[in-house]
Amino acid sequence: MKGPIVSIDVSNGNSHFQCFIQRGTKMGKVHRIQHTVEGFRFLKSKVEELAMKTKEEVVVVYEATGVYTTPLQRFLEKSEIKQYQISPLQSAKQRKTEIHNKKTDKKDPESIAEVYYAKELRKYEREADIYHQLRTANRVYEDCLEHLRKYKVTFQSHLSIVFPGYMKLFQDGYSPISLQLLEMYPHPDRLKNKQPETVAKKLNKHTDHSFEVCLKNAKRVIEFANKTYPGCDKEDPWVAVLVEDIHQLQAMIEQAEAKLDKIIKLAKTTPYYFIILSIDGIGPNLASRIIAEFGDISKFKTRGAMVAYVGNDPNRAESGDIDGYHLSISKKGNKRLRCILYLAVTCSIRSKKETPINAFYQKKRQQSTPLKSKAAKVACITKLIRTIHGMCKNGTEFTS
Repeated sequence: MKGPIVSIDVSNGNSHFQCFIQRGTKMGKVHRIQHTVEGFRFLKSKVEELAMKTKEEVVVVYEATGVYTTPLQRFLEKSEIKQYQISPLQSAKQRKTEIHNKKTDKKDPESIAEVYYAKELRKYEREADIYHQLRTANRVYEDCLEHLRKYKVTFQSHLSIVFPGYMKLFQDGYSPISLQLLEMYPHPDRLKNKQPETVAKKLNKHTDHSFEVCLKNAKRVIEFANKTYPGCDKEDPWVAVLVEDIHQLQAMIEQAEAKLDKIIKLAKTTPYYFIILSIDGIGPNLASRIIAEFGDISKFKTRGAMVAYVGNDPNRAESGDIDGYHLSISKKGNKRLRCILYLAVTCSIRSKKETPINAFYQKKRQQSTPLKSKAAKVACITKLIRTIHGMCKNGTEFTS
């Protein structure tokens, strides 16, 4: 690519930028600006100065650094200045080609500019609002899950004092029936001498389960309550703390479920939801969150671009007889997507159905130089990404 550009190295709250008349020809020195109205106004003045000097349209090139770039993106959109993004991996590779491989705030704009001039880049365009809503909703949902995990750790710690061993009685210790029963009887001594029918009736009023299911659970918990030995008395302050933990957990679980429902509802309005949902091992949760993080899949012209966006592309380092294969992945991409796709692959493998993903996993595990389970799953992620790209490009659902 060619022409005048402003190359920007974006940091948290500030940036360094350098103006280029053309490749290798700078205009002025490196400037540092704060991400403020005044700072961006100065940036715009330099863009206009460069445009007047060259009599050409000036574009802005910067490294995509997550949330730090959002103020800059918004400013460029509002100012109607054409912008290009490059990945951190591209600028890192460019620095390695330089004789004096230095990374400084003043040097980085040069590396970013070289990437622009050396490669054909796709102009940054804001996606449709539905994908922006989806990504935002998913990030909020993941924050909610992070808080929920912390609540669960605290809850289990307190439960070990008041009602040790309780979680082992249920397949899902955080299910409504488990938490409701514990809320009503938070200490083993409060269940002793209770009739199972009495507990079941009370439990039946507060849950959607049948009396028979409630009775079965009541019998099991009462039997266990007579065996376990708690670390405190039933009137101890720890019991009140545990009840408060339960209330917080119930509220947080409801909040997380509501946020997930919103994501699924939004995802269903995209053309990709039912296509991705048709893949074995992927349910509404994973399908909607995959779309939320990928965004508009049509923007990925090749399967390789989609794999690189996730950061699942392999590192290569050939030297002499070393072929450079079987190295770790770059991880220069969307870490949330890698986690979601790893979960999707794991669910597919656990289902033990005869699917292309499972067959590919077994092939990698049984080849002449077999991969370990985790490495084989990472390879399956790449296959899954390529499958999703092909299906969404052709508009066809998955058939095993």
